[in-house]
Amino acid sequence: MPHLFSKSLVKIIDGFDSKDQCLEQMVSMLAASGCMEFPDRFLAAVKGREEIMSTGIGKEVAIPHARDLVVNQIKIAVCLLKKPLDFQSMDNKPVKIVFMIAVPQNSNTAYMMILRSLSEYLKQEEKRLALLSCQTEEELFTKLREIEDVIKQNIKL
Repeated sequence: MPHLFSKSLVKIIDGFDSKDQCLEQMVSMLAASGCMEFPDRFLAAVKGREEIMSTGIGKEVAIPHARDLVVNQIKIAVCLLKKPLDFQSMDNKPVKIVFMIAVPQNSNTAYMMILRSLSEYLKQEEKRLALLSCQTEEELFTKLREIEDVIKQNIKL
């Protein structure tokens, strides 16, 4: 399995004006990485999922995601926000870190394992706070590689 996180997909950003701007920027990052064609279609899939239910899972975390035919490999873009963003989260708190997961249509099992592993990792207060307190993209990327190791162990089970 190729790396889920890559340096070009990990950003520390001052903030976004809106949830839509955040989603659009993250889809652009993923498209630039070469993991999809037709980013507009993928963006529509992500926004459609958000309309059904926000992917703001609480505790300052959002995990927008979609599975679509336009995606050719699983990739995760991450934005750590200096200015929290209203994401209509379950706990009504703004988000400080956003993980956008792009998944090929035929990768359902891996998709579910990644979502579950990521959610379980982020529920751990100490680990989540360590991510939120990263000061550089390099530091954030190093912590994300730890998450990737956990995810890959879970997928092999």
